[in-house]
Order: sequence, then C-alpha cells, then structure tokens
Amino acid sequence: MHRLKIISLFTVICLFALLPATAQNRTVLNFNTNWAFHRGDTTGAESISFKDNNWAAVSIPHVMRIEKKHNGGNQVYQGVGWYRKYFRVSAAYRHQRISLCFDGVQMNCDIYLNGKKIKSHTGGYIGFVADLSDHIFFDKDNVLAVRVTNTDDPHTTPGKPQQHLDFNYFGGIYRNVSLLVTAPLFISHPLEANQVAGGGVFIKYPAVSETAAMVDINTHVVNNHSAYANTTLVSKLIDKNGETVATATSRAKVEPQHDKNFQQQLTVVHPQLWHPDHPYLYRLVSLVYRDGKVVDSILTYTGIRKLSFQADGFYLNGTKLFLRGANRHQAYQYVGDAASNRMQYLDALQLKKGGFNAVRAAHYPQSPAFLDACDSLGLLVIECEPGWQFFSKDTTFINHTLTDIREMIRRDRNHPAVFLWETSLNESPTPASWMEKAVATARVEMPGDQLFLADDYNSRSKNYYNVSYKVVNEDGTDPMPSQPFLTREWGDSWMADAAGENSLRASRIYTEKGMINQCILRQNALNGETSEAAGGYWDHGKLDANPRIGGYFVWSYNDYTRGSDAVTAFSGVVDLDRYEKFGYYQLKAMQDAHNPAYGPMVYIASYNNLPSEDSTIMIFSNCDAVKLYRNNIFLGEMTRRENAATAPFVAAKGGSPYFLFHTGKYEAGTLKAVGMMKDVPVCTYTVQTPLVPHHLEITIPEGLTTFPANGWEMTPFYVKVCDKNGTVVANQTAGQSYQVHISVSGAGSLIGGNIPATGISPQQTEGGIAYGIIRHSSKPGKIVIRAETKEGLSVEKVINTVAASSALVTDGVHPRWTDENKIVVAATKETAAASEVLHPITLTGKPLSVMPVTNQERIPLITDGNTATGWAAGTTEFPLNITIDLQENYQLTGSRIVWGKDSDWYIYSITVSTDGEHWTTVKNAIRASGQDYKPVAFDQAGARYVRFLVTGIQPESSKVAIREIELYGEKK
Repeated sequence: MHRLKIISLFTVICLFALLPATAQNRTVLNFNTNWAFHRGDTTGAESISFKDNNWAAVSIPHVMRIEKKHNGGNQVYQGVGWYRKYFRVSAAYRHQRISLCFDGVQMNCDIYLNGKKIKSHTGGYIGFVADLSDHIFFDKDNVLAVRVTNTDDPHTTPGKPQQHLDFNYFGGIYRNVSLLVTAPLFISHPLEANQVAGGGVFIKYPAVSETAAMVDINTHVVNNHSAYANTTLVSKLIDKNGETVATATSRAKVEPQHDKNFQQQLTVVHPQLWHPDHPYLYRLVSLVYRDGKVVDSILTYTGIRKLSFQADGFYLNGTKLFLRGANRHQAYQYVGDAASNRMQYLDALQLKKGGFNAVRAAHYPQSPAFLDACDSLGLLVIECEPGWQFFSKDTTFINHTLTDIREMIRRDRNHPAVFLWETSLNESPTPASWMEKAVATARVEMPGDQLFLADDYNSRSKNYYNVSYKVVNEDGTDPMPSQPFLTREWGDSWMADAAGENSLRASRIYTEKGMINQCILRQNALNGETSEAAGGYWDHGKLDANPRIGGYFVWSYNDYTRGSDAVTAFSGVVDLDRYEKFGYYQLKAMQDAHNPAYGPMVYIASYNNLPSEDSTIMIFSNCDAVKLYRNNIFLGEMTRRENAATAPFVAAKGGSPYFLFHTGKYEAGTLKAVGMMKDVPVCTYTVQTPLVPHHLEITIPEGLTTFPANGWEMTPFYVKVCDKNGTVVANQTAGQSYQVHISVSGAGSLIGGNIPATGISPQQTEGGIAYGIIRHSSKPGKIVIRAETKEGLSVEKVINTVAASSALVTDGVHPRWTDENKIVVAATKETAAASEVLHPITLTGKPLSVMPVTNQERIPLITDGNTATGWAAGTTEFPLNITIDLQENYQLTGSRIVWGKDSDWYIYSITVSTDGEHWTTVKNAIRASGQDYKPVAFDQAGARYVRFLVTGIQPESSKVAIREIELYGEKK
C-alpha cells in the first residue's frame, strides 16, 4: 500500500522554534524545563525570596490542571496559576541583548524577573517577547515568575465566557519558551518590533512563474550600540541540495539606538514551486555583519508559490486546486492545548495521510510547530483570528481584535502553507464599521496581491472580504456568482446525538453503527443534500454539487470538548486521542489514486461483529475497482465507474463514493477487500471478527522515529485489548469497556497518571482502546510502559530515549520539587451539573400559539420533546410572540430554547402571567446565539402563561427557527 513519506519534525525551524545553539551567531536556549508550578493565587510569588519548596516540578508545554477526557460543560479549571524558574546567564553575555520568547500563554499573564514586573500580556493564541536585558543577574541565580490566569475576560479574545463557548481555553504556559541572546546589532523579532509590514524578516513573491520568481525581502535590523554600526546584510536563498540559488548584499550605516529596514530583491531561475503535492522548501539565511564580522543570523524556511482566487475556485501557481480540508482544534486528551512539537507534527501528518490538502485552524492562530509541519508536509492553512459568536463594542476588546490581526500576520506571513486569513470573528455579529477596520489592518500589514481575507457572506461582509464562505441563498440560488467562495464547515449538526448512533456525530464509545451512519449522512451532504435530516444544510452551498465551489472543510478533524456542553463533540474523523474513525478513511478516498502524494487505498468500514449491520459491507477506495472476499470466498467486484452513480456529484468532483456490497446475510470471520488499478491488485485491507480478549498491545503513532531525552518532549501511545489474532476487541454493544491500569517508569512519566479523577489510570477503554501521554525525562534511558487488566492481561513496552541536541539554559539552585506526574492525588467526588437539578415540565399537548401565525401546522413541534423536529417562521416580521398555556399555575425556575440554526443570533425576552392579561417580565432583552441552548434560570411563583417575545435576528436574511422550548418548575 502506498505510504506517505515521513518527514522529520525537526527539519523545519521558524522564529519561535528552539534553534540549536551550534553554528549560530545568536544563541537560542531551551527554556522549557525545570519550572515550579502552583495552581491557585498566592501573595509574593514574584519575590526572589519566596518559598516554593512545596510547589510541583513541571515542564513546558504545561496545562494548569490535567483534565479527564470528556471534560465538557465548563469543567475545565479556570483560575490563577504561578510558575517560577531559577536560571543562570553567563557573564560572557553581559553586553548582549537577552530576551525571552513565549510561543503562547493562556490567556493573560504577568512576567516578573528578580522581583520586578517586566511585562504583561493579554491573549492566549499568539506569542510575545519580554526583554530581560536590564534586569538580568550575571553568573548568579535569576528567578523568573509568571502569573497566569484563564478566567473569563470579556476584553480579551475570544471574549465569550467559557460556559457559553464552543471550545475550552485551557490555562497555562502551553507552548514553547526560549531564551534568545543576540549582539546589540541584531535582526528584530516581528512580534516585538511592532512595525507595520515589518519587523524580523518578511519575504514576498511579487512575481512567480515556472521560469523565474522575484523575491522581495524586508529585513529589520536594530542597532542598540551607542555608536554607528557599519552594517552589511547578506541574504542567501539555499535549495534542498545546499546550493545557493540567489544572493543579495546591502550596506548601510545604522545610527546608534536606531533601526534600519533593508529592502532586497532576488531572482530565482526555474524555481521549485511549493504545492501540497510537492511542498518544496528553500532556506533563507540572513547574515548581519558589523565591520565585516558576522554578529547575527536567522534561518527562515520559505516556499515559492503564487495564490489567486477566481469565481470558480482557488488557483495555486496558475493551476486550479480543489480544496479538501478539515477544521482542527488544538486540544488533546488530558493535556488540553499543552502539546509538544512532535504532537503538533503528528496531527499535520495524520491530516495529510487522511487525504486532506488543507486545514482550517479553527478558531485561533495555532502552534508555530503545527504550521511548520504544514509547510513541510504540504497542507494549506486558513489562519483564523481568535473569536467565536461574540462581539463587544468595548474599545479594549475591539483594539485586541485588531492587534490579533496584526500579530498573526506578522508571526505567520512567511509560511507558504498559509493561503487565506480569516480576519473575522467566527459567526459573530460584527458591524460593517469593524469589518472595515479589520480588513484595512490586514492590508497594510501584508501589502501586495497575495493577501486573501475571508468571512461569512452577508450584506456587510461582501463589501470588504475578497473570499467568502457560504455564498448561497436559502433557496439554493447564488447571490453573487462572481464572488470566490468556500464552505468553512460542513458535516456536523450541533444537535446530533452520538449515543443514538444515527447522526453526524459518532464515537467508539458505542458501536460501528454510528460511524457507518455518519459516513452515509456525510456522503449525502457531499452529493448536494440540503436537508438536515439527511445530513446536509442549505448554507453548505451544496458542496460537490456546486460547480463553482472552491472547496470545503469538514467539521471536524478531531473530537473536542466544549465549555458550553457536557457532551463531547464527537464530530471528528478522529477521536480526541487521534485514533481514526471510519469517516477518516471515507474522506481519504476522495483523493486521486494516481497522485503520488496520496496513492491508492482501500478500507472496510466494519468490525464484522454486528449482525444487524454487517450483511451489507461499506468499503472506501479510490481504486479503479474493489473486490470483496469473505472467509476466502469471492463475493463480488465493483468498479469505480459503475459505483459513481450512487453519488454522481461526488464522483464528478474526482471523489470516490463508498462501495456497498449487499451480501444478503451476516457471517463472522474474515473480510478482505482488494483495490484494483488496471486489473492489478495494489492494496488490501482485512477485517476479522473480534474474538474474546486474549492479550494487550501497546502501539505508538506512526511518524515517531526518535525519542529525545530533553525533559519536555511528549510521546502518545495506545493500549489495545486484542484477541488471539491481534484484532482489537471493538465494541459489539454500546458502552462495552475494559478497565486498564497503566504505568510508566524509567526515563519518562505518565502525564496525569496519579490523578484518579482524570481517568488515566485506571482507565476505561473506548472501542477496546486506552490512551496515555508520556513526558520524557532529561536523561537518556529506557521508558517502560506497562498495562494490565483485572482479568490478568498484561503487556510491557520499552522505548529507548537518546540524548537531545537542544541547548538548555543553565539551571539555577532551587528546592528539590516533586515531579508533578509523580504526585499522588486523592480521588474527588464530582458534583452534579446545575441542569440536573432542574425539573422539566411536560409540555406535549399544552396549548401553544405563535403570533403572527406562520407555518401553523408545525407549531406543536416546538414542544414535542424532540429536538430533531421544529418550526420556522414564514415571515421576517417582528416581534414574534410565542405563548405557552400551562393550564395550571406553576412555580417556574427557568426555560430553555433550542434554536433552529446554530450561527444565528436572537434577541428575545420572557414574560409570565397568571391570567393571560397582566404580564410580568422575568428576563429582558436576552441576546443569544443559536448555540446558547443552556437553561436560563429565573424564579417566578405562580404562573400559568409563559410568553417568549422575539424582537430581532442576525444575519438579516435569516428567519426565526426553533427546535424546542423547555420549561422548568413544579406544579403549585
């Protein structure tokens, strides 16, 4: 079977990465290890003399609290945490510039060095730089203290309280930290320089063809000397063979305490162009000389490519490319967002191997390491500013949103993978005045014709953004045929029920049935279905059935948890632990088998352990034909051409609809599918019916070949319950599970393994699989992973770690803290969610009216107890008056509205009455998004009538739709 070539994680270096100190004129030291941490606020922790003996020893990336896998419903820790680090700096650096580079701290923080506050930063998704030069002690201990808080902050993006947010903002120093030492004459950091369209190194390609490419380079050099600096800048572009393909040299006399922008231009003859199918990267080496001596240098990876959008789609290097993408959240099981570089790389690799050529980084700028991996592996990226269904007119909030735009462009403008910038707040009711500022901010930061900006299509955005999402009217017509468009999210329904195994969300917690039905519904959507019941939605733009769509991004790549809902969003093609579901292979089959970047594939969407499902066998393949065998008996062959009729629009776009083999009966045993190309077998996939558990297996994701002993790296692993044939014992019944005890010893530790509340050890399998993450120790040796069940099954796996090459900052003298992962934490009792103490009132059959009357026959569906049904207004007239007659007086404690569309915004109020004539307002002017479906609490004694008055909706083209109204209380 074709295998994607694995590219080492460490082949790509960007400004924030931890560069090796050797052969560099600047020194970059790893600052990730030997930190102390205390969860909670405390007085005086910034002081040098503060006693931190009882704090925990941690490494970065770090989350302030290890969380259980399914941590939705606002269960994630929100509060304060303190970090302290003792370190030494050699006196040899006394006249150098010393700064600390943070890749990401969630979400607001204060930085103290030796008791003095030197920096504050707001926002968790973009890094920052703290200049330590004037506060460093040389040849003796320094104490760095960082106070972090991730409490709700309406002034800091995304701004929305976590309990209403569609994801979690896990707190902590969750991305890399490095110590940077440069000469006083140096190339600036773009996030510190604060220059419009400047700072650091900025590479542009104003003219690109197969014969030649023009390269414009702006390099910002700062002179912190007290004298003039005779400065020479040499920029060399080097290919993969180490050959210099172009060079530019510039000279200038830079004034003391001033800076200089060097503008250079190179020409590359017959360039290798960057493309997802062949992601060729050049290295730009920037050398700064003072009086003929090299004093600073930076290495920047870059790709030469030309972007354009037209009404019929996206063009790369002059050739149309159909975008098959996925939305990615950065959260992981247990560690939240605090994942190391290799885990970021594994996500990008899995996306690429899954047939995707693009990823939407929803809904915030993601790790520099993830973008590096996308550059090297060939994944186009939509970069998003932080935001989700929230906008505030507060000046501080607005200023933060504009700063986010500036800084994400400055940080990531050199990544060839980034092709579209979402300078908009996802699904938020932003006014035209804000859009105008947002777009103008982006355009001055990245001048030229290679900046493309995106937002949802509406009456305001169409005047500002040059690429739109969802360019479609509700009746399916095209409101602006000249506007390039993509569908940013498809393949999910926010009210889907994974436990029902009949919807767009599916989980290994249950059986294969849910994953099969998810694939059926998603193919319906791809083929142009617009009915929600059948898997589509009108604003998806009909996907493959739309001849001019540029591409689309499935929601989502990975399962994730949300502050707004206790139930995990099982919308991913992979689990939270990144284990693939059937849908992963369904979308992998959409790529051309002849494309060497992907190749031919075949996959059987079955465990062959469910008689009610497995008489019909679903197979994914992009081959010319598929043959199916059961227990070595040939069952039939189906060609891709004849199968195209099952989803003609999918096939017409170059994708492969699933193959269904109707065998007429179920039979346990072995299923084998063979993919054929030109009548030659090229790939095979086999499934065996699981037998009883026989042994355990430990596996590590493909793509990890080395295991550095650096004290901060992470390695994920799976523990599989297998039968005697090595087949995973997948669920035959919903909730089927095995308890597995996991331990890690030697040169690593099991993250969170001693915290019973996390469910890491002991752990209940999902679909026969358990999961853990190892933190590597700083000394090379053997990591021993052991797993066992109470039934007596056990396994042991050894990983050998090797000495790391990264240069570390010298550790200072500090107390002997206890490794956080070796501290035994007592079990805690969970409290019931607030919604569990509400008593729902049965509304089925209670009189219900809507004024003005529209779609009268569907009005009873508002209170039928079924969120799959509902009512939609046939008018845009306001106000809408919805009244429920309870027929008796009730003590009311709250209500809940399940709106019909998740991305709409509603303004409504609630009044109550005992006689239907005199009304009391209990909730006034609530402004809710379509995903604000948590109960609204109020206390009203004695009410028979409840009235909901809807007075407005956004976007303006929408109509009010309600799936369900619930009331809570008790009869008086």
